Parts: sequence; C-alpha cells; structure tokens
Amino acid sequence: MKHLVLALVVSFAASSALACSSLSQPTSEELFAKANSVFRARITEAKLAKFANPLRPGEQVDVVEATFEVKEVFKGTPPGLVRDFPFGPGNCSLGLLPGVEYVFFPGENEFVLILSGSFAFVNAEGNDVKPRLEALRRQASSGPR
Repeated sequence: MKHLVLALVVSFAASSALACSSLSQPTSEELFAKANSVFRARITEAKLAKFANPLRPGEQVDVVEATFEVKEVFKGTPPGLVRDFPFGPGNCSLGLLPGVEYVFFPGENEFVLILSGSFAFVNAEGNDVKPRLEALRRQASSGPR
C-alpha cells in the first residue's frame, strides 16, 4: 500500500511538472531580449482579484495581484503591479508571497508565470541565485534598456 501511495504521489508530481514545461522553452537570454521589463522586487502585498478571461469573454477568473518594492531594474520600467494565478499544481504560477523576493519578466497583462522567466528566491547570495542575478546584470549592461 505504501508503494502505491508513493507511486501516485510521484506520478502526480511528474505530471504537474510536465504540465508547466515546454519543449521549446526559450533560453534566459531570449526571454530577456523579448521582455519589455525585467526587474528584481520584493512583494509587499498580494491579494486575490477577478480578471476577465481572455479565452471566454464575460467570464471572470481568480488571479493574484501583487504590489512590490523594486530592488533592481535590469531592463525597462517595472509596471505598477504583477499578476499570477493562485498557486496550484501544474498551473505555472510562481506563488506570489509578501516578503519574498522575485525576478520578474512581466508578460501580457503583467502576468509573471514561471514560463515567462520569472523566479522567486530567498537568498540573493545563494549558490543558485547569485549567478543568475550576475547574468542578468551582464545582459542589462550589454544591451539597450
């Protein structure tokens, strides 16, 4: 029975990861070049809001809208807020949480889903994050802003 439960959990986690992955995911350099703005920020407030579903006119869907404190701008001008889907398995949301820092690549309607290149982090000096931030700074200094 334990093995069956473990197998179900693993298969659910794998299908959730695949649901948000893309076979033709652009590189971080391509995402940076395509983005109108790229910036580092700390979420100060997040709230549930209604948003018009672009796929079904007249239908409203839940989204999370967050305001933030800008820490560093790599490209463009940050918008006044960012949007994400409520966190759930496989829906590509970041899970916007007050107090957490992110690098945002806002897309259409200021959505910052994982596939946009956006990511969260806890420690800017961490082994995984520091090189990513340094790469963004290099891209910022080498291209038009």
